[in-house]
Amino acid sequence: MSKPIVYVIDDDAAVRDSFHVLFESHGIEVRCYASSEAFLVAAPPLENSCLIIDVNMPELDGIDLLGRLLRDGFMTPAFLMTGNGTRASLRSTADWNDVVLLEKPIVARELVAEVKKVLGEGRT
Repeated sequence: MSKPIVYVIDDDAAVRDSFHVLFESHGIEVRCYASSEAFLVAAPPLENSCLIIDVNMPELDGIDLLGRLLRDGFMTPAFLMTGNGTRASLRSTADWNDVVLLEKPIVARELVAEVKKVLGEGRT
């Protein structure tokens, strides 16, 4: 089995850089993409991985990206990030798709624990 990977999709370079440092400091492989389109073009393998996706991105936003992946049959665990407060429609989308909704600012240690849990590293 391949090593677990976290894919971060966010148009903010500072956010991508901070997640990269955070996950690597915990021994978790991470790959970052500046847009949904860049992620789709790269077509990374989604087995043994999870996604951290910013909701508000230009062109193909995080919800549309997630919807596309789900329609294509991918069942990869996903976290949706928003800085605009939780709207009811966003919460229902997250609940319906079994997606974790994260509101910025995000507590790093809690996120790392959740990522490890979905990747199976938190299991005994």
